[in-house]
Amino acid sequence: MRLGLHGKFLAILLASTLAWLAVVAVIWRAGDEAIDSMRRESEAAFIEQSRSTLADRGAQLAGLLSIGLANPLYYFDLQQVRETVTPALAQPDVSYVRVYDVAGRLVHDGSADIDDFGQPMSDALATDIIAAQKPQVLWSEDLVDASAPIAIGEERLGGVRVGLSLARIGEAVEREREAADRRYAEAFAGPAHLLYLGLFLLGVWFVAAMVFVARGLVLPIRALARHAGNIERGQPVAPLDSRRQDELGELIRAFGRMSEAVRRHEQDIRRLAYYDSLTGLANRLRFREVLESTLAPGSLAPPLALLFIDFDDFKRINDTVGHDAGDRALVECARRLERAIGVKDGATFPFLARLGGDEFVVLLLAPEREQTRALAMGAAEAVMAAMSVPIEVAGHRVQLGASIGVTLHPDDARNPSLLVKYGDLAMYEAKREGKGGYRFFTSELTELAEERLGLEHALREALEKGELELAYQPILATRGGAAAGFEALLRWHSRTRGEVPPAVFVPVAEATGLIHALGAYALDRAVRDCAAWQQRWPGLPVAVNLSPRQLRQVDIVEQVRAVLARHALPAECLHLELTESSLLHDEARAVEVLAELRATGVRLWLDDFGTGFSGLSHLRRFRVDGVKIDRSFVGDILTDPEDLALASAVIAMAKSLGMQVIAEGVETEAQLALLAQRGCDLVQGFLFSEPAAVAEMPQRLERSARAALARETMAG
Repeated sequence: MRLGLHGKFLAILLASTLAWLAVVAVIWRAGDEAIDSMRRESEAAFIEQSRSTLADRGAQLAGLLSIGLANPLYYFDLQQVRETVTPALAQPDVSYVRVYDVAGRLVHDGSADIDDFGQPMSDALATDIIAAQKPQVLWSEDLVDASAPIAIGEERLGGVRVGLSLARIGEAVEREREAADRRYAEAFAGPAHLLYLGLFLLGVWFVAAMVFVARGLVLPIRALARHAGNIERGQPVAPLDSRRQDELGELIRAFGRMSEAVRRHEQDIRRLAYYDSLTGLANRLRFREVLESTLAPGSLAPPLALLFIDFDDFKRINDTVGHDAGDRALVECARRLERAIGVKDGATFPFLARLGGDEFVVLLLAPEREQTRALAMGAAEAVMAAMSVPIEVAGHRVQLGASIGVTLHPDDARNPSLLVKYGDLAMYEAKREGKGGYRFFTSELTELAEERLGLEHALREALEKGELELAYQPILATRGGAAAGFEALLRWHSRTRGEVPPAVFVPVAEATGLIHALGAYALDRAVRDCAAWQQRWPGLPVAVNLSPRQLRQVDIVEQVRAVLARHALPAECLHLELTESSLLHDEARAVEVLAELRATGVRLWLDDFGTGFSGLSHLRRFRVDGVKIDRSFVGDILTDPEDLALASAVIAMAKSLGMQVIAEGVETEAQLALLAQRGCDLVQGFLFSEPAAVAEMPQRLERSARAALARETMAG
């Protein structure tokens, strides 16, 4: 059978159509595979980016916490540890924060009760984390665990773990996968069999289809794949958009929105990592980066001044009006610092950062090295002037002073860490000199800091080795010389340093928190000794000094009750001596504590009266049993009319309120006679006895009695 022209045409048409369909099928399959590949790559890139971002966030957060927890963990300040950990727990995706010691025992988990406190961490990742000497990120099936060691200098204190949940990543991927599936289904669910448009238009249709597939489908998909690859590699990407109104255009726009969300997420992470959430200022990490980049080795580092600022007694605001009000005060302080220093945009110099708590730091660039000191001085004085105006907080007018330490580059240090350390030393020296001022760093400050650090370590060892002892000084009746009690005085007999005066070690104990242990030790030993001498001298009391920090302890009343019960000493045989300054720090709290102490039956004395803001109103408000005239006034009452007038006024005030008066530092018979004439009840001083061990007290009292008898005989 011969095939005619019509048959050939039909055969050619059929063959062309089949060929076209085959080509379209191949192209369709290639496009479908390209789309699937793009989806897989996009999804993989999104997952990898999200996991990487989460890991970076966890590492940065753990690093920040390791810096902020160094001092609280060193001093085992669990309250400060909790305050540092709590904001991190509130962040999205954070499942837990665990602070542990060098043995892997849990110190804090941010909770109020810390149920697992002191328990070894036993989860699957714990062994690797405890053994790690540097920050690391570990993965488990449902979370990422970022950890960082906590250390001060070369001494490792422990570490911190931050667990971030992977749940939100899985949810986001699942949502995006479902949305993509819907878009793909909508885009390619049309009838694919409408490919026969006629023999005459077959060639045109075929070419048009090829062009459409090539330019309208494959190329955009390849562009999306390249975009996804850039996101996966962390490279910057341009905004992605399309004018197309079809499903592929919607897919492109959806992918653009997804990449923009990833970019914003990275910005949020950077903001959390580098900026303080309360004040909006740069944080410690950002400050370190700016300082290190400015002073980078090999670069021409400019003359620079660093101001280390700490607000004096800021804790008083939190204690009196609450932490929310304290946060508002910090924000106001930050704004005042910005105005005083002339901060422009937070990214250029002058540069202001909040290191944490109430500590801020300022970096100033000087045009010439010779101008650095004057520039720093002007900035410090501007800060002092800005803080001289009271702050309105929660209906209270609060006066906040600032102590500022100033260090200069390159005069004082060229290393960033040393520059910060020296600024910190200078700031503490400004506080030691009276607060509310500024101090430039000098080389002597490093020697003082090393000496104080050595003294702190030696004092801790002294507590453990029993080098601390109590000495007692008799308190006698002004007339007749009868024994009225003993004052317990702490003495340190160091095996390496010899006799260390209380004026040297007590301030160190106050600054480091060791005063709590010293105070508890002195109180226990004094009550024990007093209970022992009751058989020989019934009713003879012992006086013990109570430090300001002891008075602020929430359980001080329970401590007193417990020590009295432990040694079976009547409460009236314990006299507690308090300084005026310790009462004025928080008068409302002081009045409450004094009332509770008085209810136990102990006697309360106001020590060093006359050196503070002494007045009749304070005596009436605090309701103590007696006052002690400071030795600085007693020493010159024979030659200084003002000291005599002050001592006489104190005696008169106390008498008017029915209180007794003790004069400290009596060293001569003439001083004793004058005090007796003015009506002083009790005296103590070197005229009668130096502080001595309790075993020597019988001989000291016997000698004092003979001296009193001799005075009466001569007077008669």
